[in-house]
Amino acid sequence: MSYITRTGNLVETPTLRHNERDAPYTYARVAVSDRLRDKDTGEWCDGPTVFYSVSVNGQQAEQLVEAAETSGNIRVTFSGDYRVTGYRTESGEERVQHEVRADEVGASLRNQRVTVSKVQQGD
Repeated sequence: MSYITRTGNLVETPTLRHNERDAPYTYARVAVSDRLRDKDTGEWCDGPTVFYSVSVNGQQAEQLVEAAETSGNIRVTFSGDYRVTGYRTESGEERVQHEVRADEVGASLRNQRVTVSKVQQGD
């Protein structure tokens, strides 16, 4: 597995879930488009959009869902173990899924206002 750090926009508001031990988790879909310089013109343009399925656990999952419910499809930065898996759709088309098991998730400060408050241990 590789380790990756990316920044992109939530595609939709994630749903908070709980496992059999009642620990919170969520899956966030994040769209990332890299800025690329055109070799011929030197102009900057958006590259292809890559969609990541980011699994988030614990307090970070709760806070990500809360922030998304409050502010919509926010811009986030995530870091974690990265893997690519292949699958076949019902129609037989082969596709690739980009998955990240996040260690860290945070709101990006670019083009959005972010308010931060510390959480007490045990909260």
